[in-house]
Amino acid sequence: MTQQIQWFPGHMAKTFREIREQIKTIDFTIEIVDARAPQSTQNPKIGEIISQKPVFLLLNKIDLADPAQVKKFSRINQENFSGILTTDSKLGVLSRDFLRQLKNNPVYNDVSDNKKKSNLRALVVGTPNVGKSTFINHLAGKNIAKTANMPGVTKFLYWIRTKYDLDLLDTPGLLWPKFEDQDIGVKIALLGGIKDTLLAPDDLALWFISFMQKNYPTAIATEYKINHFPLDNPTAALMSITSQLGMRQDFERSSQKLIHDFRAGKFGKISLDYYGDSFIN
Repeated sequence: MTQQIQWFPGHMAKTFREIREQIKTIDFTIEIVDARAPQSTQNPKIGEIISQKPVFLLLNKIDLADPAQVKKFSRINQENFSGILTTDSKLGVLSRDFLRQLKNNPVYNDVSDNKKKSNLRALVVGTPNVGKSTFINHLAGKNIAKTANMPGVTKFLYWIRTKYDLDLLDTPGLLWPKFEDQDIGVKIALLGGIKDTLLAPDDLALWFISFMQKNYPTAIATEYKINHFPLDNPTAALMSITSQLGMRQDFERSSQKLIHDFRAGKFGKISLDYYGDSFIN
């Protein structure tokens, strides 16, 4: 990876200050992450702020993630949160399914019992493009939070009332000032959490190809119908992909398509946070 990945616009720094001011007014936090990279899409800077209240980790886009890797992540991290919940990218039954999981959680029930008559208040946080605003709109029953398949749409904090005796504080998608591990930045970028215009798509594509060669070696060749797909040379593999897609030597365009197809789930259920192939009970 030749490019240092970082994106921390001014509104994010402002949001951290505002969340610190609001944290005393909320009952618990829902931190939304992408199930394909549930560790990498957690924000360590926001984790320091929200840890003083119960935190429910919501793995969104569960239908796009490798079930074995999600299961292993959940087992490793179950003690770190008040609960680990899931929703899918289509969100067809989100309200009913999410609330069922939440109301079966003993920590949530304790918080609810202590609240008595007024609505519960939850802070909703997440890195950019994890589906936070879409999630809020489904619980609200109408399109209140701005949504788009790109990062940086929400810029302000604001309260949204749902029909479930639950008020949600929507926040902008938040990154942190510096990625100590550049692989985390790459994963967030591949998931659409950093503006595509800031990055070289072929750099991302080569990282992704290398990852796939190691962990999902047949997925790209199967989708693109490539008979001879190199498993030891990402550059040669990108050349094969570009040729097979009929893009001649337009590696930028083939890289963009590769990234788009990954985000759309065309290579199958893929997890970028990969914990190995060992059997998971």
